[in-house]
Amino acid sequence: MVIRSLELHHFRNYRQLQVEFGPGLNWLHGYNGQGKTNLVEAIAYLCNLESFRTRKTQQLWYSEANAARMTALLEQQQVLRRVQIILSTRGRQVWLDHAPFQRTSEYVLSFLALSFTPEDVALFRGPPQERRRFFNRIISTLDPVYFRHLQDYTKVLAEKNAALRQRQDRQLSAWNQVLARTGWELIQRRAAFAEQLLSHLVELFRMATGRPEQLSLRYHPAVQCSDAEQLEKMMEEQRDRELHSGYALIGPHRDDYHLFLDEKIDRDFFSQGELRVTNLSLKIAINQLLFSNYSLHPILIFDDLFSELDAQVSQRLLGLFAQLQNQIFVTSTTRPEKLDTKSCSFQVVQGQFI
Repeated sequence: MVIRSLELHHFRNYRQLQVEFGPGLNWLHGYNGQGKTNLVEAIAYLCNLESFRTRKTQQLWYSEANAARMTALLEQQQVLRRVQIILSTRGRQVWLDHAPFQRTSEYVLSFLALSFTPEDVALFRGPPQERRRFFNRIISTLDPVYFRHLQDYTKVLAEKNAALRQRQDRQLSAWNQVLARTGWELIQRRAAFAEQLLSHLVELFRMATGRPEQLSLRYHPAVQCSDAEQLEKMMEEQRDRELHSGYALIGPHRDDYHLFLDEKIDRDFFSQGELRVTNLSLKIAINQLLFSNYSLHPILIFDDLFSELDAQVSQRLLGLFAQLQNQIFVTSTTRPEKLDTKSCSFQVVQGQFI
């Protein structure tokens, strides 16, 4: 996928902007506070229908306005699509090819951006629900069947939790049966995803850093079971505890993921620099997995990428970017002395492109 052009009206510090991008590397440089991150935030929102910085929509429009609008021409599999999104106090409105589009889940599986930001350092030190949310989105893009099972599981889990809060146990066995069946599918597919990603992750970490350690993503299911029947039995055994607590205690809604360098786990032993470069390697590995399995090329966004990376890693990454077939957006306070001839460079000054 390639964003050919973008128009912003009253988005963050952009009162009005119209810009055309190149299909390869787009380098956005300028002093801090000029709007580089705001621009790539708009690109990410255009693709994912969510910001990587905030969940408060009212923070996304210009302070003196009461709404924001973004319009883009996207090229997807040689087809040009027009997307327009309006954010206001009335909520979010999405138009695709001039027609209102209501199916959010279908949209976010069709248009995808992978972003790497300074906030990503906290992903593997923060709460597990953030990691589940991130990987649910990625696996759903790779595996539409996973997405359907996830929707079913989430819906039934909400029904079960409502029954538990009201101390109604008559339907718990029926809920557990469905949760066990769909939950077992989620467990299997999550494990398969982590296994598929491993070879890409090992190779890309070594290419990016030159270090000998093996980087791996390990999936940690909340319960160890061999099939759906055993999972259902374990849920039934927790009936009294769940009625007492008022929510479901067993199932893949409590799973987790962690990064390892050899046997060193992220949350306890990674330095700040290691958290950055391993998260970066993870995003590029996911990109390679999307390409190798489905020939998908998501938009890649790297915000403030080189601020804490040494010169050797930075040079390796630029070489790696030149090999990718994605459209890439990088923000930085400086512009490299040498850029590939296919790259585009933009200077951002107070919400304007120079």
